[in-house]
Amino acid sequence: MATDSKILVVDDEIVIRTLLVDILDEEGYDVETAGNAREALALLDDPGDFVILFTDIMMPEVNGIELIREARKTHPEIIPIIMTGFATLETARAAVKEGAYDYVLKPFSISEIKLAVTNAVERHALLNENARLREITELFHISEAVAAIRNERDLLDFVLRAALERVRAKRGSLMMTTPDGQALQVAVSVGLPEEGRKAVVPVGTGISGWVAEHAQPLLVENIEDNARMAAISRKLEDRSFISVPLERKELSGKQHMLSAVDMPRVLGVLNVNEKKGGAHFNEGDLKIISIVANHAAAALENVRLIQDVEAAHLSTIRSITLLLEAKDPYTRGHSERVRDYSALAAQRLGMSEHEVEVLRVGAALHDVGKVGIKDEILNKVGSPTSEEWDMIKRHPLVGYEVLRPVHMLTEEHLQLVRWHHERVDGKGYPDGLKGDEIPPLTRVIVVADAYDAMASNRAYRPALSPSAIREQLIEFSGTQFDPEVARMFVDLMDSGAIP
Repeated sequence: MATDSKILVVDDEIVIRTLLVDILDEEGYDVETAGNAREALALLDDPGDFVILFTDIMMPEVNGIELIREARKTHPEIIPIIMTGFATLETARAAVKEGAYDYVLKPFSISEIKLAVTNAVERHALLNENARLREITELFHISEAVAAIRNERDLLDFVLRAALERVRAKRGSLMMTTPDGQALQVAVSVGLPEEGRKAVVPVGTGISGWVAEHAQPLLVENIEDNARMAAISRKLEDRSFISVPLERKELSGKQHMLSAVDMPRVLGVLNVNEKKGGAHFNEGDLKIISIVANHAAAALENVRLIQDVEAAHLSTIRSITLLLEAKDPYTRGHSERVRDYSALAAQRLGMSEHEVEVLRVGAALHDVGKVGIKDEILNKVGSPTSEEWDMIKRHPLVGYEVLRPVHMLTEEHLQLVRWHHERVDGKGYPDGLKGDEIPPLTRVIVVADAYDAMASNRAYRPALSPSAIREQLIEFSGTQFDPEVARMFVDLMDSGAIP
């Protein structure tokens, strides 16, 4: 039976090694031998796919069970078979615990050896097929997950961690190409020191720069055997690593016109280092990383294209608000100031980057509902009538309904538009929310909106002085305004952070 299955025979008795080689050679197996565990581990350390580890238990210095334990750290797929002339229940249990598949007793027969090896080879093939199916399934799940992510940072973080997990690597990074295409910057990383996370690598320099310049994947199984890569590796400590480019696909003319950014061909470079157990990366690992990188590149292009379209859409909506404010010299720039005040207060209150960004977008659009109010009412010098006031009070609901079909706006954004005139005492509009019913982000914009209104000239009154505004913030803290947010705006005024 001809086969390409590779077997390592380990026994301190040369007669046993020679006998097994004769038996297995006749069956067409590729056999190598070692006289002790140290020699065996050295053979396993070199590139070569051993399928079966045939080892004696009783050997000097390191016994067979300890050899199996060490071998499976770097070759978890290998099938161990134990040989022993002193089989006991204890040794059998110990061998099975370390992953032994079978054992043969000395003196053994030729038929026993052939049967044990045949069964082990079949088991190895079955395990490989199962592993291949699991790999395909896992890559499919990765592809699905990547396609569903709409935030670029989240996408890059997921891709890196998925890549490291799939090839059992401890460290890695995803370096993105700068907009001018001239350098790479670390976007996300795992296990990198601080100086590594801040690295900026010109394209063409170092390993990542070489990969970006040539748009070619790179597998280095052992840097000591690759003088050309060693010369550009900037003295990397890792002997084995993989670097793969994230290449953009050729866009159609229509797609290219939609993109606001002319992205370089190589969007970034995915690097994986330090395989667990000290093993070298191999062609199988490279294939996996390349598949992940291809999915990541396509998803990244989609995310950026969607962001461009969403930015254009939001700009159009934002223009409506600016157009409304342009008609009234008293409210010109109001939404932009509310946006800036809200973001500053949120940052000082310790809110997350995501929450601050939600405030920036929602605050910029909070008055879009005034599109439904007649100009003569908005610009009226005197006090509005009760009917006119009812119309004015409808603008948060109008804005909410206008923006609700915009799919890139979340419920958090829409709440800011709908509830920016609510009060903590429940006397606000349109829904009369009270206390904790008002979300934290909304409590910020409520104060920011009122602050800018007090600080601006209006048709019916001049701007209030800073001292008067300060008094209003303090007086209405706990009724109109959230106390913590009101106190923050007072602090911002006192420190000169806002005018």
